[in-house]
Amino acid sequence: MKNLHVWLACIAYPVTCGVYIERALRQRCRTTTIGPSLSNELLLRLGIELPPKDLDICTGLNPDMGVIIADTDPSDYPGLYLWVEAGDNCYYPLNLDALPCPKVCYLIDSHIFLSTHLEWAKQFDMVFIAQREYLDNFRELGLRTHWLPLACDPEIHRRFDLPKIHPVGFVGSVKNDSRREALLTTLGQQIPVHYERCYLEDMARFFSQSQIVFNEAIKNDLNMRLFEAMSTGSLLLTDFAKNSGQDELFMDGEDYAVYRDSTICDVAGFYLDNEDLREQIAMRGRQLVHNAHTYNHRMDDLLAVALKGKLDTFSAEELRRRSLEGVPAIDANSFANIFISSATRSFVIPVLDMSPASEYNILTLLNDLDDIEGDVIVVFNGQEVAEQLKGHPRITRYAIMKQNIGVARAWNLGLEVAVTPIVFIMNADLHVEKSAIDALEQALVTLPDAACVGPQGSFVEYSLARDYIHFDKGSFNSPLEVDAVSGFFFAMKLQHFHEKRVRFESGFTPCYFEEWDLALQFKRAGLINYIVPTIAYDHHWSGTIRALREISYYERAETAGKILSRNRQMFHNKWHGITNRENNRQLLVSGYFSFVSTHVQNLVADGCFNDARAWLVEASQRCQDDTIFAALRRFIDILSSKSGELARQTEGVNL
Repeated sequence: MKNLHVWLACIAYPVTCGVYIERALRQRCRTTTIGPSLSNELLLRLGIELPPKDLDICTGLNPDMGVIIADTDPSDYPGLYLWVEAGDNCYYPLNLDALPCPKVCYLIDSHIFLSTHLEWAKQFDMVFIAQREYLDNFRELGLRTHWLPLACDPEIHRRFDLPKIHPVGFVGSVKNDSRREALLTTLGQQIPVHYERCYLEDMARFFSQSQIVFNEAIKNDLNMRLFEAMSTGSLLLTDFAKNSGQDELFMDGEDYAVYRDSTICDVAGFYLDNEDLREQIAMRGRQLVHNAHTYNHRMDDLLAVALKGKLDTFSAEELRRRSLEGVPAIDANSFANIFISSATRSFVIPVLDMSPASEYNILTLLNDLDDIEGDVIVVFNGQEVAEQLKGHPRITRYAIMKQNIGVARAWNLGLEVAVTPIVFIMNADLHVEKSAIDALEQALVTLPDAACVGPQGSFVEYSLARDYIHFDKGSFNSPLEVDAVSGFFFAMKLQHFHEKRVRFESGFTPCYFEEWDLALQFKRAGLINYIVPTIAYDHHWSGTIRALREISYYERAETAGKILSRNRQMFHNKWHGITNRENNRQLLVSGYFSFVSTHVQNLVADGCFNDARAWLVEASQRCQDDTIFAALRRFIDILSSKSGELARQTEGVNL
C-alpha cells in the first residue's frame, strides 16, 4: 500500500489513539494529518504538559472539505479519508461528499456519546467502532459498521527494566464520588496504591514500576488502558466489561486478573503474594497483545476492509486465535501449588437443618473434623441453624443464605470460597474418620486421571435414569472406575472447577442428579471417577428428605417425588442434547458392561462358572446395544458349554 495516500483527520491532541494510528499508517502508506491545532494554554488547562502536535494541514473545527479539496493539487488527493474521534470531539468537518475517495470514521467512545455518534456516522461510507456492544445500533440505521477494538503501541507502551516499587499503580482521572474513587479507596485501605497523570513513555515507565496496574471500565468500555498496561508486562487488574468481547479475547487468571467490586482486595492481595504466578500471567498477557492487539494490526484490518474487499474485521474468536500463535500452552501444574490458605484440603458442607432423620448432623460432623486438618467451609441454607453455629470454632469460613438455595448452588458457592488444591464435599449427616479422608485424598492424587473420588458409586443406566449396580460400603476391595460417585462424600481437585472443566448444574435445585451430571462433565473432559474401599465412615441416605413432607427452596415448596421427576427430565434433555450436538454418543455409554466383562473373567479364572453365567444373563437382560448384547450371548454360550477350553476362550472376549 505504499502508493496509498490517507488523509487522517483528527485533532492535534498528543495523547489520543490518533497518535498511535498515525504512527501505524505512516509505516504502511503516505499519510497526511488534517485537523484543528491546540494551543499550549489549552493543553495545560487540560492537565497535559506536552507540546502541541503539529498537523500537516491545519483547519478550524468545522472546515469545508469542498474548499480544502479545491485548493489541493490532484496529485495530493487522498485515496482514503479516515476521521478519528478524540474524546469529547468538537471537530466536525463539513461537506464530506466533496472528497474524491472512500470516507471512513473510527468512533471510540460510543458508550458515552452514542446518539452523537449515530448521527455523525451517517456522513461516512463505512464506520469502525471500538465498543462492540453498539454494533447493532449502527447497523439498524443501514450503516456498514465493523468492530475495531483499541490496541497498544509496543514501541511506546514498552516494558522498562525498572524495579517494581508500586504494589498497585493507576494512571487516569479520578472524579469525586465515582465508582473508580470508591474502588481505589477500598483498595488503598489494605494495599498501597499510587496513581498519577502521565502519558506515552512516562505512562509505560510508571506501569513498568507497578506490580499490578488497576483498570476500571466506564459503562463497560474496552478501553485503551487495558491493552497499554498489558503491553508493558505488568499484571492488569481490571473489572469485567460486559458485552465488550473482553472475555473472548482474554482469560481471567491466564492473561490478566479480573475483580468484582467486592473481591478487589482479595484478588490484588493474592497476586501480590504470588509473584511467580503474577509475572507469568503478566508476561503471557504481554505476548498476546503484541501478537494481535497493536495499532499495526488494527490498521491492517481497517485498510483490508475499507479498500481490499475484506468482508469484516476480525471477530473476537479470530483475534483470540491470532493472539495465541506461538504462545506456549499454560502448564496446568504450575498453578497447583499456589493457594491462599496454608491448608491442603477443604471440606465444603451445605447445611439445611439438624438432619432430623439421622443420628448424625452438622455438630457431630464438626466434632469428627476437630482433629482432621483442613479448612471447613459451611454454606448455611437457612438462617435458623446459622445463628446457632456460625461462631463454631471448627468453621473456617461460612456463608448464610436466607433461603434454601439447594445442594448444587451451595457446592458451587463453597468451591468459590475454597482455596486449597483438594476439596471434599460432605453431607451434614455424615460421620467420618481420618482414615477415610486419607484414603480418598491418596487415591485422588495417585490414580490415573482421577477427577472425583468417593467411597460409594455406581454404573448408570442413563436411558432409564437408574443404577445398573451400586457399590455400597464394604462391597468392593480395590479402587474401581465407575460412572458416578455418590454425592454424600467425595473429593475433587479445585483446579478442575477453576479451569471451568466442571461446575455443578444449578438447574437441579434443590437436589437430585447433581452427582451424575458432575460425573458426565468429568467424562466429557477426559477424566475419571473412582470409588475406593474404606469403611471408616457412616451415612444414612436421605437424612433430611425422609423427615420432610415437602422440601422448601427459594419461594417454592415441592415433594421429593415432584423434584425427582422434573430433574430426571432435565438430566435426560441436557445430556441427550449435548451428545446430539457434539455427535458423541459414547458419553452416555456406561462402563457397566466392561466391568461385567472383567468381573466374569475373574470369576471364570476362579472356577465360579455359575456365578459368572448369572452375571452375564443379568447384563444381557439390561443391554440395549446390539453389539454388546451379541458379545454377552457369546460369553453365555461359552460358559454353558463348559468346555476344557473355557478359560482360554473367555480370556479373548471383551466388551
